[in-house]
Amino acid sequence: MNRPRRPPRESRARLLLAAAAACAAITVVAASVSVWALSTESGQAASVSEGVPGGGQPDGQAGGGPAAARLLARQLGEPTTSAALSFGHTLDHAAPSPDAPMDASMRLPFELGVAATEFRVHIRNWQFNSEETFPTPVTITGVYLGEQEAGGEAGQTGVFAGTPVGVAGTANLSTDGFVSDWIEPGQVELEAHTSYLLSLGWTAPAGAVLATNPGLSWLATDTASSRANADGVQGTLGYISYFDVWIEYRYTGDAPLLVSIGHSLNAPGSNNTAAFPTRGEQTAWSQQWALSNDAAAVSFASPGAETTVFAPSAAKWNEFGELDPDIVTVWTASNDIAHGRPLADIQRDWGTVVTKVHALWPDAVVYAFTEPPRGLTGAAEQTRLAWNSWLSLSPHGVDRVLDADYTLRDPLDPSVLRPDVNADGIHFTARGHSLIAGLIPAPTR
Repeated sequence: MNRPRRPPRESRARLLLAAAAACAAITVVAASVSVWALSTESGQAASVSEGVPGGGQPDGQAGGGPAAARLLARQLGEPTTSAALSFGHTLDHAAPSPDAPMDASMRLPFELGVAATEFRVHIRNWQFNSEETFPTPVTITGVYLGEQEAGGEAGQTGVFAGTPVGVAGTANLSTDGFVSDWIEPGQVELEAHTSYLLSLGWTAPAGAVLATNPGLSWLATDTASSRANADGVQGTLGYISYFDVWIEYRYTGDAPLLVSIGHSLNAPGSNNTAAFPTRGEQTAWSQQWALSNDAAAVSFASPGAETTVFAPSAAKWNEFGELDPDIVTVWTASNDIAHGRPLADIQRDWGTVVTKVHALWPDAVVYAFTEPPRGLTGAAEQTRLAWNSWLSLSPHGVDRVLDADYTLRDPLDPSVLRPDVNADGIHFTARGHSLIAGLIPAPTR
């Protein structure tokens, strides 16, 4: 059911059409020069124009003249596209019930930007960053899906609007993970722009080691596995969930597919969710972009990750099956910089990531992001600034560099995030995610 391959990457760059200057695509600037790293229709090098001192263009404006703001054009009538919606990747592990068997359920909210023609559910007990698997015996007692009842804060209730449909029954969770059967529209309709809940129940022996994820969920641990599909709220809303869970789905039509690769700035949460709650993955910039553009987005967002997590040999590259994205974003260096890695090492390892992206998805347009401030000082802050300047050269053949630094930094103190998006000094609010989503050129129809 794979769609035909699109033209080679060089040809696809010529499908990037000139658009109004109001398009919120912002390029990176170094030494007060704005560099547009995208081929013109003639195939010549992109133009260079004077930029704002200190880098970037005013928020919501595009630099570089009429050729600067561009929209991604898609061909109509393409057949089935494969995509995946992650509920956040696991970055740690725990033994949540050391002295007694665990009997639990978990509800996860989600929304798609396109209607799915079919889907299946994946559950894996592994740590996404390190790719360590946990052989603890876990039994999935049921997986259910249904629309979420409206209401509550930001429309999140954790309550099924009707009777959910069972998409999987009892199954053992192996080290390779669990995959449900394909579910077709005759069983469950997955419509675009509709709030859903995915719910699963499980049991595990005392001391079971489970992979953990700081994603939004309603978690119940009081002999709750049999209530995964029950009426009303089950469990407590919080920012802890278990397992690496994602929905593989297929859709038809011309909706574009985006893949985002990188650290926690690609994920929705922060260290201050009490003050800045999220709506689950829908808060992440990539999902905001997908929902705003009737598109699909696949997240490789890996909280705490350094660039080396995405080494070419990493198994996670194949976790979501055969993808054929139109856009791939690479935003990976913030933790490398904060941990004091030498600039040359970060450049080398980042280059291997971009090379892997080109090899896997030669037809995709590839964007990189500069790294925004996180309150660094001394040598680390100098490395961040040097990193952003180096990116202005559009290394390793990226098509464009988008200036997240200029978009999110405080103009009065460029070493920190601007106050209206600052969640915890490192991560940003839903508004910040919206601003980042606005940097990605919108697809044409």
